[in-house]
Amino acid sequence: MVTGPQPFVRVAAAIIREGSRFLLTRRPDGGRHGGFWEFPGGKVEPGETSEQALERELREELGVGVRVGRLVRRFEHRYEDRTVEICFHEATLMDGAPQPLQVAALAWRRPDEMESLPILPADLVVVDDLARLVGGES
Repeated sequence: MVTGPQPFVRVAAAIIREGSRFLLTRRPDGGRHGGFWEFPGGKVEPGETSEQALERELREELGVGVRVGRLVRRFEHRYEDRTVEICFHEATLMDGAPQPLQVAALAWRRPDEMESLPILPADLVVVDDLARLVGGES
């Protein structure tokens, strides 16, 4: 049972598209939500914007430079032990090829292929959005 206020964490995530596929990363086993897939990104540090956090996180975790685009969606998601405000931004790879430097794995998947993966609950809403987007382009 949770008592008292929950920690509040700000997170930024990148929606990086290649045709009808989107970049996902898998969290290392053993950590918080180990083995779950998510859109790449991470915590927004004090004094950072979500755009700055994405540029830093993707350089650290995947070894790539990105151009962060428009904010696609922002919402709060409540986990058992914390509340997360997550900002999803469109992003474009600018330099380097993604490598799993601080993530367990990475993959390019179509939204319909994501349904079989264990996706973080906070990211599922965006998966549904992308499925409608890609489906509407056919």
